[in-house]
Amino acid sequence: MKHQKLHILLISALAIIYSCSDDRLDLENPNNLSADSFWSSENDLQQGLIATYAALQLDGLFGGASATQHPVRSDTGRPNNWNANAIGLNKLAFNENSDIVKKRWRDCYIGIYRANQVLANINNIELPSSSRIQIEAEAKFLRGFYYYSLYRGYNNGSVIIHTTVPESSEDFYKSPSPAEDVYNLILSDLEFAYNNLPEQYENNQDIGRATWGAAAAMLGKLFINEHNYTDAKDKFQEIINSNLYGLTANIGDNFDIEHEMNNESIFEIPFSTELKSGTSNGAADGPLGSEATSRARTLATTQGGGYRTIMPSYYITMLFKNDVMDINNPINANRTGNANYSIRASLSIAIADDDNTTLYQRPSNQGGGYNNFEASYLKKFQNWTLFTESDQSISGINERAIRLADIKLLYAECLLMLDESFNEALEQVNAVRQRAGVVLLNSTDYNSESLMEHIMWVERPLELMFEGHDTRWEDLTRWGKVQEQYNLLASKRYVLIQKNLYEFDPNIHTNFTEETALKEFEDAAQAYQPGTHNYFPIPSTEQNSNPNLFN
Repeated sequence: MKHQKLHILLISALAIIYSCSDDRLDLENPNNLSADSFWSSENDLQQGLIATYAALQLDGLFGGASATQHPVRSDTGRPNNWNANAIGLNKLAFNENSDIVKKRWRDCYIGIYRANQVLANINNIELPSSSRIQIEAEAKFLRGFYYYSLYRGYNNGSVIIHTTVPESSEDFYKSPSPAEDVYNLILSDLEFAYNNLPEQYENNQDIGRATWGAAAAMLGKLFINEHNYTDAKDKFQEIINSNLYGLTANIGDNFDIEHEMNNESIFEIPFSTELKSGTSNGAADGPLGSEATSRARTLATTQGGGYRTIMPSYYITMLFKNDVMDINNPINANRTGNANYSIRASLSIAIADDDNTTLYQRPSNQGGGYNNFEASYLKKFQNWTLFTESDQSISGINERAIRLADIKLLYAECLLMLDESFNEALEQVNAVRQRAGVVLLNSTDYNSESLMEHIMWVERPLELMFEGHDTRWEDLTRWGKVQEQYNLLASKRYVLIQKNLYEFDPNIHTNFTEETALKEFEDAAQAYQPGTHNYFPIPSTEQNSNPNLFN
């Protein structure tokens, strides 16, 4: 049974009968619900807090276009040839007017505005001290989370800071603050959350709220992206040593609807087709809105009721094909297919000749068309176990924003960058590989430098592709490896033979040439400029409406 989802209800005002007095036209409309009349109880604060969580479901964050399109800018995704937004992002042809640039900015500030409403009213309501601290910690965690997305996503980290609810045009229309000030706000918010959020919730209805572990993980991510490996390592180590979390026995438990809020999940974005059935257009506020995600419609095959607008890149598809299964690992005891793909591969993407799995209750080679030069399809967070097409395009599968495998690999990175315990770093990587059912790394084959290379180019993309909120792009920009990777991707050539992808070899694939073989990321490799493309620009919607933006 699915865990209960956090959700917000629209409060409707009651109709009131007017008196017959002569001054009735001077009365305020009683159907207008004002802020003063709403923020009057702890329940109102909780409703406001739930609304702040709900912004995570929106299209510019985890509920739609942003979550599905971001991978095409990294090395893990590729667009099909009919979606201009995804193609533009893949070619780095985005600008201040691009859809994804506007949506991510808009929805982050919606979340920030809602968090600030809660924080602005918390001291005006009588409630127990423990409840006050709990609500404040959750609101500050969420505000820090939204600002982290803006800080890592826009204008070299220099974005507009709002810590109060705007009451005048001067409050709304502000100039971007220096990146250092944005960083310090995020740090302050997350540290308050870290010091005051509970480790776990006893009430099942509260499962899904931010915890100490979520705050610690976000602090670690904030630090590591600033190359502050010492403080990042401490936070990741605390999470690992807390014993609050563990890797699930089956990696697929992190991507399906049956195992949501599991032991590996540190922070999770809830979706539902039960609370509000909605439509495949994605989550939206209000009584007619939806708590579903549009990911299924965007990424599913035609057989799955979708448009397969975005797919795994050829590069990541080949990584999965080469993710060598360990035949001695008991988890692989029942895997008898000819292709011998790893469990991690079978539960992350669909490959035509993977006969150990299915796609929409069909053989893997029939669950998608594999036409239009399509080599694989995404299975993470997808309804790929279903058959009836009408059930597939609307999804209530939770997005796991942060999970323990991510933290283990980041912790290993910190150890290697600090030139600390190589063996402990290798142990963390092998724990992830053991669960994935793939061959473990041998210490005699690696040193600190080559293990870090493995984490960058094998383990993190395979384990975390299409997860988080722009996670892979954060990785590539943190390492300063974007141009290097684009050059590598643009140099590769592939061929599709009977629905199966291979790296082009002119000695074997004699029916193909360098010119006719498949390629990707050539435009990105030629266009990439760190100062232009590492961050999105401030969107045109803000530029056109904010007269003080450049003051």
